[in-house]
Amino acid sequence: MRTLPLALLAFASAAALAAKPLVICADADPDGFDPAQSANDATHKASAAKLYNNLIEYLPGPFAFTPSLAEKWEVSPDGLAYTLHLRRGVKWQTTDWFKPTREFDADDVLWTLERQIDPNHPGAKAAPGGFPYANSGDWKNLFKSIEKLDAHTVRLTLSKPYAPLLERLAHPALAIVSAEYGRQLERAGTPGQVASQPVGTGPYLLKRFDKGAQARYEANPAYWRKKPAIDKLILATVPDPAVRAQKLLAGECQLADTIKPQDLPKFDGSERFATVPLRIQSSSQLFFNVTKKPFDDKRVRQALALSIDRAAIVKSVYDNRAEAAATPYSARSLWGVEATKAAAPDIARAKKLLAEAGYPNGFEAEMWVRPGGSGTNPNFRLTAELIQADWAKLGVKLNLVGVEWVELVKKARAGEAPSLLSGWSGALDPDGFYSNLASCDAARNGYNFAQWCNAQADAALDAGRVATSQAARAKRYVEVQKILADEAPFTTLAYPLPVVVFDRKLAGVEPTANDSFKVEQLRWR
Repeated sequence: MRTLPLALLAFASAAALAAKPLVICADADPDGFDPAQSANDATHKASAAKLYNNLIEYLPGPFAFTPSLAEKWEVSPDGLAYTLHLRRGVKWQTTDWFKPTREFDADDVLWTLERQIDPNHPGAKAAPGGFPYANSGDWKNLFKSIEKLDAHTVRLTLSKPYAPLLERLAHPALAIVSAEYGRQLERAGTPGQVASQPVGTGPYLLKRFDKGAQARYEANPAYWRKKPAIDKLILATVPDPAVRAQKLLAGECQLADTIKPQDLPKFDGSERFATVPLRIQSSSQLFFNVTKKPFDDKRVRQALALSIDRAAIVKSVYDNRAEAAATPYSARSLWGVEATKAAAPDIARAKKLLAEAGYPNGFEAEMWVRPGGSGTNPNFRLTAELIQADWAKLGVKLNLVGVEWVELVKKARAGEAPSLLSGWSGALDPDGFYSNLASCDAARNGYNFAQWCNAQADAALDAGRVATSQAARAKRYVEVQKILADEAPFTTLAYPLPVVVFDRKLAGVEPTANDSFKVEQLRWR
């Protein structure tokens, strides 16, 4: 009998491991594969770090940055000019729909930024709904100029200091897209294909997307770092959290970061599975549309927020794997301020406020609820039902309306949802949180589902962006918190304590500050 040399056996074993696909269970479909067009966590997980790279990226571990497509950068003493030196030799992905003729360079950085700032830029045609992060951050007035100094050097000159800029450059919304591909789509009259047929410089290429089922990826053979160790990646859409747990246990997926807390004991201490706490800032919210009665009266919003039993939500929905929220932004985060204990429900005061607002006997209202659960809320329906019971004590009849998540977001951004449950995770810098949920720009064209605009809060946010010290910035966010506590356009329910669950045969699962793992580091043991 002929035997293979040890070197060939080792090679064959490595090849077999690489060929084994990794299946990740996700809670929802992406609404596209252009992360700049969305603030949807499912979209960012399906697109950003898998398909693209940023100029700067998060390191695994605590909040820290490292170079990526920008090898280094300098910031002027006045904080107004950022000079970025770009990496050479980075190839664009070759796909069925795009064959690049050049490598990544300064033109791509300009295209990525300018399309989000200038509504007349040809790349802006790809996003009829706008770019939520750019809109909510008022980037059109922030950037004074974006210059190509040479093929591998870009200078960003700001109209005023902007403390979160480096953190923004590491955010999925600033994933670098191809200018050459954008121009190809412009000539073809199909700019929107940038979101359905994506092209990046990242570790994986999108091969297929079946809505409601899966997205399939293959390792990028020309990736500038090195080809990922796992050849095939499948992102399976599994809205039901119980089914996600079942699929993990059955070996049908090997990783999930949105497992229902009640199912986590099945994995705790398991020989087959490991769990790792995530580092992301995470919270769940209830939004009131301030343009619709009776939520147009802040006394009503205050009363409804006061009546919610957050401890009961933490116990029943999160199985105590969360903290009851006291402020919009978690005190556990890098930027937590004014850490206080969540107040118990105050039904007497809530009734008094409703009476003052002209609703002594309550009223009838509507809340839109997405199916299943997510990383920020494992069970939206149960959360809504608990709130429904709390509000019934005030005489409020709350009708729950089920709406699929992508459709809910679309209609809520248009101001159609009376009230809804949502959540936030990702950026640690508070500007990313408050600008997207509580700014006037975000009310016009972002993810401020409350449609709330407050000049005083906007002024505090502006001051927080230009302040040069963390203490000075924190002071401004305390101001924003106080305004939100009074106006109550949304109320924060809980700060989840999320974990990623994965098969122990999978190595390299190291959460970063904005994701549950770096996909290019994953490998089979």
